[in-house]
Amino acid sequence: MGANHLYKSVLMLSALLAVAVIAACIQAPATSPVQTPSQPPIQNAAVYKFDPVIISPVSVTVGQPVSIGMRIENTGNAAGVYVAELTINGTPVESRPVPIEAGSWARVEFSTTFPTAGHYEIKIAPQVAVIDIPERKEFMRLKLDNGMVDGCDVLAGSTGYSGNMIQMVEGNMIKYTAPPGGYEIDKIEILGYIKSSTHDFDMNPQFGPGAWIYGSDIAAIEPVNPSFTINIWDSRHNKLFSQDYGKNLFSYIPQWVSVEVPAIKVNGDFYIELVTHNQPKLIGSGPGGWYYGNPFVVHTWYYQLCIGYEYSLNVVSSVSQNGNVLSERYLTYNWLIRTDGYLLQN
Repeated sequence: MGANHLYKSVLMLSALLAVAVIAACIQAPATSPVQTPSQPPIQNAAVYKFDPVIISPVSVTVGQPVSIGMRIENTGNAAGVYVAELTINGTPVESRPVPIEAGSWARVEFSTTFPTAGHYEIKIAPQVAVIDIPERKEFMRLKLDNGMVDGCDVLAGSTGYSGNMIQMVEGNMIKYTAPPGGYEIDKIEILGYIKSSTHDFDMNPQFGPGAWIYGSDIAAIEPVNPSFTINIWDSRHNKLFSQDYGKNLFSYIPQWVSVEVPAIKVNGDFYIELVTHNQPKLIGSGPGGWYYGNPFVVHTWYYQLCIGYEYSLNVVSSVSQNGNVLSERYLTYNWLIRTDGYLLQN
């Protein structure tokens, strides 16, 4: 075989090999390189966990120092500083940085006082606690009497003349002064009485039937009105309270009648006004007498308020109309009108 023939054979063989390689590459599927899943980078951070808010003492009063605290835990893998903020009723009060090592815990403490009674929402971080502080109250009875019934006196405005007879809107008012710090009225007590006749003019032969009846005789003719009104006024005669009560103030034996009042708070001077709504005007047929100069039976001889301080030089009871003293009416004795309530110490 010649050299030229050998050279051609080598070229042919190389070409065949090249074709085979190309065909194999075309037919074989492409393979992707193997990828190793990536690991997230390790982060160093503080993660906080909060215990409930603790308030000490448990029972809080006005003006008392109060401790407000919380335990904070760092469950992360790095130290951190948590800025704890105390808010009361939504208002930020104080903030404090709290450094905490990883896997450890620390406490944050705040100290405060509450100047007034009320409802308070305490918040640190996401935790909330509630404080309800009641008013500090001490029971107190305000009275002008000396503890004894000195007697019973006719209602205000009594007169023997029809033109001056008490009107439905006129009341019997007594003045009080609240103790320092204020006073809460919860109950009012009144001592009333119906005068029982010991000398019955209706059956007296000197005057004849029908003249100058009073006492139990009036009760038979005109029954007692079982209702009255209580008004409470401040020192400037602004009305603080008014309510009608369906109770009978008057009986033949003096007795206390109590009515509830819905926690009316007063300061300084204040007034309690009683309007009885019992104003009968009966006319007798007899000539009257030396003591009674006209034929009108005056209702105030029948309806009476009892007196607890008859000889007091400081008369604080008066006839009134809409909370104002009627100057044309005489001052009266101090009626047994007293209050039960609480001394406010806030």
